[in-house]
Amino acid sequence: MTSLAHEFYFSEEILTSEQKHFQFQNVFLGHSSFVNKSQNYFVLPHTNDTKFLIHDGQNIEVLPNICKHRYATMLKGKGSCHKIVCPIHSWSYDLNGNIVNPTGIECESSTHSLEKESIDIYDGFIFPENSSALKNALKAAKKFTDIDFEKLNFFAHERFFVKVNWKSYMDTFLDNYHLEAYHPNFRTFLDSRYIESIFKDDFSVQAIHLREKPQIKTPALQAYLDCYNKYIGKFPEDYGAVWLCIYPNIIIEISQCFALVAIVVPESIDSCSIYEYRLVEEQFTQHQDFLKAFEKYMYEIEYEDHDLMTKIHQGRKVLYQQGNKHYGPYHPTKEAGQEQFHDYIRRIISGSSNNFHPVKTKVLSY
Repeated sequence: MTSLAHEFYFSEEILTSEQKHFQFQNVFLGHSSFVNKSQNYFVLPHTNDTKFLIHDGQNIEVLPNICKHRYATMLKGKGSCHKIVCPIHSWSYDLNGNIVNPTGIECESSTHSLEKESIDIYDGFIFPENSSALKNALKAAKKFTDIDFEKLNFFAHERFFVKVNWKSYMDTFLDNYHLEAYHPNFRTFLDSRYIESIFKDDFSVQAIHLREKPQIKTPALQAYLDCYNKYIGKFPEDYGAVWLCIYPNIIIEISQCFALVAIVVPESIDSCSIYEYRLVEEQFTQHQDFLKAFEKYMYEIEYEDHDLMTKIHQGRKVLYQQGNKHYGPYHPTKEAGQEQFHDYIRRIISGSSNNFHPVKTKVLSY
């Protein structure tokens, strides 16, 4: 089997089909720590601020952030409120989304209230009802980590742009072939010769071992390990990192007591937005030096990954523009995750080969 055809990265028709069939903004709907107190709300940036979480005193709900009058977005960021008020005409809703007496207008409450989204919550992670991939990936990850997902605490989020096709971003996290060549710490601290993997139709989980005699190559990693030793103790000797890819576009990286959730959202053929949510086990939330050290360590790896994926995107684009049909093979073990992800893409987009026929595009059941 050869890699995904260049058309999958640069055809506008394929991008349109992906945006039609993939729920890019709805696979992950937050974590319970986003709204851990009654009346807390949190607008989800990766939904273009069109959805928010709210704690109504008993339950966490997901509601649309669009007023039913003239469709303005209402809440911003995060905070606390006893009712939801549109800033344009002051239409108001209670914390369950029920409309509260719009001034000067008679209207049916059932028609003009905000509809609750049907959701499931597993270990604090919130996702659409009957969507099992995220839940199953979290369950599978417990083979490699004892992190308590439910007791994670949100501490930061960030959005940044990357000038590559969204699949190029996902590909990088499913490619273990580049690790030693591109990441200094993977040559001496983490051991890419020993990666354990779980592959399913709609997700993968991979865990990398520490080297027997780990060496530290960068100040960022040293600062992170110093803080770990300060607040927790000796660094674990089994897995240095665990990462989950939930298809089509969610990445969860687990580093000991930290979890980083990334949502990859296509903006165009040549660009995507990355929405990152950072969580840590609740007992470490107040240790700012620990949080900053983790972020700096992750930034270092992300910088290396972004440089790599940009080079691949640029080269692949030249071949596409030239009409070159050369598609490289997969490494049988180190790129097995990438091959599985590409098979997932092929199942959604027409057929099971690299030939794309827009007229025949359909969603296949799987």
